[in-house]
Amino acid sequence: MSLQGPRKFQKQGVRSVWGRAALIYLPLLALSMVATRFQVVAPLAFSSGIQPVTRAFLVGTQNLTHAYTTLVEDRDLSRRYHEVSQQNDVLRQSNELLQREVARLRQVTQITATQAPSVVGTAQVTAVDPSPLLSRLTINRGTAQGLRDHMPVTVPAGLVGQVVQLSSGSAVVLSLVDPESRVGVTLARNKGGRGMAFGAPPDRMRAQFSLGVDVKLGDELVTSSLGGVFPVGIKVGTVVQVLPLGPNDVSRTVIVRPAVDVNVVEDVTVLGGL
Repeated sequence: MSLQGPRKFQKQGVRSVWGRAALIYLPLLALSMVATRFQVVAPLAFSSGIQPVTRAFLVGTQNLTHAYTTLVEDRDLSRRYHEVSQQNDVLRQSNELLQREVARLRQVTQITATQAPSVVGTAQVTAVDPSPLLSRLTINRGTAQGLRDHMPVTVPAGLVGQVVQLSSGSAVVLSLVDPESRVGVTLARNKGGRGMAFGAPPDRMRAQFSLGVDVKLGDELVTSSLGGVFPVGIKVGTVVQVLPLGPNDVSRTVIVRPAVDVNVVEDVTVLGGL
């Protein structure tokens, strides 16, 4: 009697546990079957309708990404171009300075070989006298660079003039066409018939020779020893007009076009005085 009671009680406990498990499992199984059986599937028409929108959204996103990437790359390229442009400007300026220095050295070499060996140095023209009655240049060399009064100033094409005023770092050059200019000249074709050429602004000279000198149109005039300022043989200019002789003339006068246009000269060479 006492053994059957506990056994009966154990059997009823087991049945109770299985019953509770069944009550939990069966509803979950039913819910799973219903969810699987009646799963919502989007209609084909609805899917077809939203597909273009989806594609457009994707394409737009790709375009925006590409545009942003391009913008960043363009900005980097612009910055790089600016840097390269600045470097190019610096290199170009350096190249121009080197070319100008080479041109000056060539000028000095040519002048030393053809005009005079006593070269003091080169100078840059920094100003031109604006007066139509005068013809004077200012150069960026002065007493600090060894310049003195009456030093000849020249270029490979011919004589420019002479130094007349000086400061520590600059000098004034009296050009051949200035009314105060005087230069001894002779005919280049025979190194004879010395004369004197005077400035006749704005761009000519008047040269006077003795009546015995056969000066012709087109004759080239060069410096002579007359006056003792300029080395001999530097080109001065070309005779462009022979004036007719008057009954009382004691000399022959010609009009000379200078070999050098001082209005376009940029660099000159200063020669040592005689």
